[in-house]
Amino acid sequence: MMKMNNWRLWAPFLLLASLSTAVPAQPAQAFNGFNADYIVYRAGKKHGDAQRYLKLSDQRYQLGYSSDISWMIFSDKRQETSDFTVQDGQIQPLRYVMQRSGSGPNRYYELNLDPQNKTLAEGKMQKTKPVSWQDDWQDQISYQLQLALDLKAGKTEFHYNVLNRNGNSKMYHYKVVTEEVLPLPYGNVNTIRIARIDSSNEKQVYAWLAPELDYMLVRLWRGEDNVEQFDVQLHKLEWLTPEVQANGSP
Repeated sequence: MMKMNNWRLWAPFLLLASLSTAVPAQPAQAFNGFNADYIVYRAGKKHGDAQRYLKLSDQRYQLGYSSDISWMIFSDKRQETSDFTVQDGQIQPLRYVMQRSGSGPNRYYELNLDPQNKTLAEGKMQKTKPVSWQDDWQDQISYQLQLALDLKAGKTEFHYNVLNRNGNSKMYHYKVVTEEVLPLPYGNVNTIRIARIDSSNEKQVYAWLAPELDYMLVRLWRGEDNVEQFDVQLHKLEWLTPEVQANGSP
């Protein structure tokens, strides 16, 4: 029987952008806002859908993720948001929230980062954690956008100090593997494939980013002991104009 903690295998990784083939020009912004739809596969069969959005309001970005996945007796619904700012090519997370329901216990996690006072608070009660502040902290989804910025800057190897949902940090290591044309539900896209380097070699993660879509992540594949856990692929993308974002979309 499947263990109920298998829901952790379906944690989000990706971020994507638009039905248009041309990225709208927004030179004053680090990112273009978008809405995105994905299909979640396992062994070639569809097992769910996921949605992503990115918007900017008052110089503060919000990246959002939601998914609804089912597989055999397992089900998982979740929502995540990351609020952050960008300065000199560096993302500064400010607030991260994750809510999850389905098989097993429901979960709620929250992190609040205060770069001025250099404090990290955890949970609904925003209890300050007794840890030393680190300027390079990223949250569970903000680091994906930092990877896109670093790839734009010409980097081919990446290290990110990522906070887990309880506010404990772990170093993530990625590197560029190859370039390839990727067939997706969205269509054929020129991509750069990136692999996560795990010292244990137990988990395998591959991500594909599309330079023609402003270096957005268009596919995420994850396995454990070389057995596929999920394959998330871009289905639809829509760029958000500044006017739409100002009106509160999505």
